[in-house]
Amino acid sequence: MKSSFTPRRVVLDNGLTLIHQHNPISPAVIASLSVAAGAVQEPAAQGGLATLTASGLRRGTTSRSKRDIGEVLDYRGAHLGSSASRHSTSIVAKMRAVDTADLIELMADCVRNPVFPAEEIEKLRGNRITALREDDDDPDVMAARGFREMLYPAGHPYAASVRGTIETIESIELEQLGTFHADHYAPSAALLIVVGAASWEDTLALAQQHFGGWNGADRGGYRAAHDEIPDVPIGPAVERRLDMPDKAQISLLMGHSGIRRTDPRFYAAALMNLVLGRFAMGGRLGRVVREEQGMAYYTYSDFGAGLGAGPFTVRAGVQPQHMAAAVSSIREQVEIMRASGVKQGELDDAKSAAIGSLPRTLESNEGMAGFLHQIELFDLGWDYPDRYAEIMSAIDVEAASAAASELLHPEALSLSVAGPLQAVSES
Repeated sequence: MKSSFTPRRVVLDNGLTLIHQHNPISPAVIASLSVAAGAVQEPAAQGGLATLTASGLRRGTTSRSKRDIGEVLDYRGAHLGSSASRHSTSIVAKMRAVDTADLIELMADCVRNPVFPAEEIEKLRGNRITALREDDDDPDVMAARGFREMLYPAGHPYAASVRGTIETIESIELEQLGTFHADHYAPSAALLIVVGAASWEDTLALAQQHFGGWNGADRGGYRAAHDEIPDVPIGPAVERRLDMPDKAQISLLMGHSGIRRTDPRFYAAALMNLVLGRFAMGGRLGRVVREEQGMAYYTYSDFGAGLGAGPFTVRAGVQPQHMAAAVSSIREQVEIMRASGVKQGELDDAKSAAIGSLPRTLESNEGMAGFLHQIELFDLGWDYPDRYAEIMSAIDVEAASAAASELLHPEALSLSVAGPLQAVSES
């Protein structure tokens, strides 16, 4: 690890953070620019503004049309994509090493100088509305939407969908994209990660050439630019059911408030969750609820730990006649884990899986870029790859079981379901 993991980091004079990792065995390069300009920073009445703005970056700049941008990419067989998540916007370029200079120039142009052409934005708006109508017909999406609306109070940054609603997308005015871009896209809120065959010297020169003249309000650096996310207390269990009579399967989501990525119990919780609902075809949940009882097509659990306290969730897809039994069985498995904790053999297997996954992650340029992003965002330190195995190995049965006891609340598992509810009542 020490010989292959040799990142270099610098902050440019305008506040942009650059991280580079050389990968001499790859003929390609990935450049990923992240800006703290996500859905949590858009007004509630303009839901979807961040994602619409991100999509508009590639639709034309002050010096290039959408067609010009496409020709640059097609001629070089390169890819340039942009999207926004809850916390940030990302624009990612994938290219051959010989095309690195051209693609970083194009990336910088799209990020710094978008013009959001009216005709192109209307196309994006139409595409988004079509996608949202498709979401309304998807039980998985509707169950997740109902769960967030139950768990988080109105106005909380995690309550709404990052893609907005049909109503908010229709109401967004063209100039609001430019305003959001001007208010939130700034070099001091940006992180550029370059991984692959490009050298450090060339990468630094390109960053200075194409991003060094980017100006914007001082937002304190990439980590500091992210908004604080308020915690939500674990409340009483509630239910929300949406009847979708034309569907064949019930999608259900159970959960409650969880923890942040910076919580000291994060690693113990991650291993405990591998045992509960992630490891080897779904852990205990998969083995008991799906395999032994035949109650679900799939079931798994997750701790959505991030900048804010994401939820602990269990998801499952079930036949209507099995819904009540599946919910009861899931709740029972969570209670058993909370009360009895993990076994030594289970923990050993989970550790091996977690530790063994890291080298595989770092094999690809994309995996390395994502890993470097996590190190920077959560200030994990450049020795994190070497410490990771030590961190995981040090977690014993007591620590993993304590995480279960402290973080699992089966009595507070709220339930959101979407699907053919008439079939449930008739079963």
